[in-house]
Amino acid sequence: MDYSYRGKNIVEVIDMTIEEALEFFDEKEIQRKLENLKEVGIGYLTLGQPMDTLSGGEAQRLKLANELKTNGQIYILDEPTTGLHMSDVENVIRIINNLVDKGNTLIVIEHNLDVIRSDDWIIDLGPEGGSGDGSILYEGIP
Repeated sequence: MDYSYRGKNIVEVIDMTIEEALEFFDEKEIQRKLENLKEVGIGYLTLGQPMDTLSGGEAQRLKLANELKTNGQIYILDEPTTGLHMSDVENVIRIINNLVDKGNTLIVIEHNLDVIRSDDWIIDLGPEGGSGDGSILYEGIP
């Protein structure tokens, strides 16, 4: 390639991992976005990583990375850990806690007990809660 940026051509740039790109770029807006990606645990992905090669957990974390710097928002997550490996579940729990620590409210529909145990407040509608009678079986701290 004939064009380069800071001595690297486009192929070399898109082959960088997110962590490598953090060292390469010094523009504040780029740094902020890359920091969010690193914070959710996907700093090993390359900038040119095709979306269809991401695991379910990587895709979830990529979606959540954009929300990390917001506060005062309400999020509804519908089974965010479905189909994820346990290490990915732990990352999702960490991200959820991070969002709450920043003053956000999260309503999480979930069956994973590890996620439920990490919640501040639980409302259990029981089996068939939505299509059954919707009765609250439990309400309180885990």
